[in-house]
Amino acid sequence: MSSRSLALLLAVSLLAGPAGGAERKSKFNWDALGTEFCRLTVAGDLAGLRDLLSDSLAQDIAHAAARNPGLPPARVLFQSYTNEVPVCEAHTRNAAIIAVTRSNPDGAAPAWTEYVEVVPAPDGTTRIDNVLFATRRSDTLRARLEFYAAQ
Repeated sequence: MSSRSLALLLAVSLLAGPAGGAERKSKFNWDALGTEFCRLTVAGDLAGLRDLLSDSLAQDIAHAAARNPGLPPARVLFQSYTNEVPVCEAHTRNAAIIAVTRSNPDGAAPAWTEYVEVVPAPDGTTRIDNVLFATRRSDTLRARLEFYAAQ
């Protein structure tokens, strides 16, 4: 085999990635968690969301709700904008982020993507720990909860 053929074979194998690459990627597949988050937020089911949230985030929500009766309903609390849209789709972005796209049917406006941060829980599961909203980097669920708690 010529050195040129060997180099081409090496380049192709590097592009293809290591054996089992798809298996390793599936280790961080939070699509089901994101899908359940979408289902519960569209339904406005804050009680149902509790099992998906980190203890810390759940405490922050409870604290803000206790201090501010004007806390938005769950249908709006977990999304970037106050427009209620019926479509919510989630896809794992990487080991710590789920991309959540919200829209009207067929992707019609208004439409946006926000990012759900996930963390490992002490029981070995993965829980939602924050939402990074589509408006600006500093706009997160935790920042909004701090704001509502201070009102």
